[in-house]
Amino acid sequence: MRPASARCPSCSVFYCSECITEHEGRLTCAKCLSAENAPTESKGSISRFFQLMPVLHLLLAVAAAWVIFYLLAQTILEIPHDFHNGTIWE
Repeated sequence: MRPASARCPSCSVFYCSECITEHEGRLTCAKCLSAENAPTESKGSISRFFQLMPVLHLLLAVAAAWVIFYLLAQTILEIPHDFHNGTIWE
């Protein structure tokens, strides 16, 4: 029932000046602070996966570009030789 003095940037809930705390230069609530400081054993494999995402995106992009250029080259190779001479239109 006290007036709100700050809002937690993590959960976006308003808190009074007694319920909010400053941690590493930013205001946060006790619930979000304890969640940040909780053991990260379960988050470890997920965070490693997200660290590899740029590499996986790069490999996927290179593979997609290779397939596109390969198919384009195969299409160009199948154009008849008469087409280049201009005799196909006669």
